[in-house]
Amino acid sequence: MHSDENEEHWTDHAICRGADPDLFFPIGYSALVLREQEDAAKAICSNCPVAAECLAWALRVGEPDGIWGGTTPEERRYLRRTADAPERRRLPVIVVRGDASEPEHASAA
Repeated sequence: MHSDENEEHWTDHAICRGADPDLFFPIGYSALVLREQEDAAKAICSNCPVAAECLAWALRVGEPDGIWGGTTPEERRYLRRTADAPERRRLPVIVVRGDASEPEHASAA
């Protein structure tokens, strides 16, 4: 339920509203059947004008099940892990040529 009955919500524009909800919670008994069910749900998401909002919501609340914003639970777990991972910094590399204990002298030509 929305915080305000008159407030428009992203779910009001989701094209999955008219679809069978079971489609978005695949229960295939084999990897092939499960993949076919996921692909059918993702096909609907791929045309949805609010897929980004749907995915953002699922990531924000940690939705553990179903297809949301065109992603499977495994795909969302990966997205959460990579989003939470600290950014790796590249450290500068200093190349020293010659004997570092002796100062370099420029010779005049």
